[in-house]
Amino acid sequence: MNKIKFIIMSLLGIFLFMVPLRYGDGRLNIPLGHAISWLGRTINQVEVNGHGLLVLIGAIIITLSFLCSVFAYVFKPKFIMESEKLRGLFHCNIVYFVSKAIAAVLVWLVFFGIGPDWLIGWDGGTLMLVELIGGGSALIAIFLVVGIAIPILIDFGLMEFLGTLIRKAMRGLFTLPGRSSIDLIGSWFSSSAASVIITRDQHERGFYTGREAAAICVNFTLVSLPFTFVVAGTIDMLPHFGMFYLVICITAILLAILMPRIWPLRGIKDEYLPEVGKQIQEEPQTNRSLFSQAVGLAEERASKTGVVDVIKAGASNWLNIFMDLIPVIMAWGTIALVINFQTPIFEWLSWPFGQLMRLFQIEQAMEFAPAVIVGFIDMFIPALLLEAGDAPFNTRFIIGALSIVQIIYLAETGILILKSKIPLNIGHLFIIFLMRTLFALPIIVLLTWLIF
Repeated sequence: MNKIKFIIMSLLGIFLFMVPLRYGDGRLNIPLGHAISWLGRTINQVEVNGHGLLVLIGAIIITLSFLCSVFAYVFKPKFIMESEKLRGLFHCNIVYFVSKAIAAVLVWLVFFGIGPDWLIGWDGGTLMLVELIGGGSALIAIFLVVGIAIPILIDFGLMEFLGTLIRKAMRGLFTLPGRSSIDLIGSWFSSSAASVIITRDQHERGFYTGREAAAICVNFTLVSLPFTFVVAGTIDMLPHFGMFYLVICITAILLAILMPRIWPLRGIKDEYLPEVGKQIQEEPQTNRSLFSQAVGLAEERASKTGVVDVIKAGASNWLNIFMDLIPVIMAWGTIALVINFQTPIFEWLSWPFGQLMRLFQIEQAMEFAPAVIVGFIDMFIPALLLEAGDAPFNTRFIIGALSIVQIIYLAETGILILKSKIPLNIGHLFIIFLMRTLFALPIIVLLTWLIF
């Protein structure tokens, strides 16, 4: 019975996350992608004050998150203070509290069109709320679907099965346990945030050490294949998408081989969280074949998971995302856009990268250098800058691919990492972001020259 449960639920998870289908408008997408698009379009058919309903839902969610934090700070109710999860969400540190406050103000300014254009216009809050958060295929629609689908993929034995089969390759190439392959798959076919959520969950349950979890988060949490389509479409790369994605994959694999072997990842302790200890079993058993070991571990995992567990896990994912992640994205994404379009700060910060790009003979290097550094705040902003500036073809190809393999975006994956127990701080993330950028740029430039 457990073997049947493992097979059926794992096949369902693979189908949802990995099988491309044509549906509706004829576009090729995974089932979850079609579900996200359908859900977003359906909900946004209802308009409120000229915006789709998801925009209003996003505004309400952000406001509710802020009000709950105010309630937790002022009254310190027992049900929040005695729950580690609720306390972390609502009795948060001052940075996150202020971020929620900023977001709660911004969403209503944007929703009602009140305030200066530089703040609420298309270059600022409107882009974040109306497009990134509340758009038909944007974050709220993505997380509504992915939040409940992730447990189907990871909690019925598929991670144990695949992880056992490829553990030697994962260890040899990336110094990681075999089960981390699911993080990579979940990220490439779902979302980078989904991969971080998977990794955070596995780390806190004793399946990854701190070093392993950190290495996975900064090497394997790539932007999803569907979102890469969005980026490619924004920078007019869809006719060359095959080559575009090939360059991204080659570069990401090379960086994933290199980064865990050098500082700062190499210096992180290879220890499990003391409160849970080591729960993973990847040691070889000489009396059983590798396939038999894989099936046995998968059956054992499937036996511990039921429908109620899936619903609980999905509800937990939704709570974390909507009460914590979405408000921070709104606040800091808007701030980053305003700084980029209204000040020269990112031009100054990106000057060294502009010089490096000039050395590599990238056209209009200094003009588009800010798109290299601003990706640290949000993954989509580089594509927007390339589109707005009408960049040359090679520049769009190179910086577009670079923006995908940089991986660390504070407004999405960065916040999730910082809020987890994974031993990475803001300094680590920024240094790793710079290192990935410096290592990836010459690889992408070389591959681009070879292709075109």
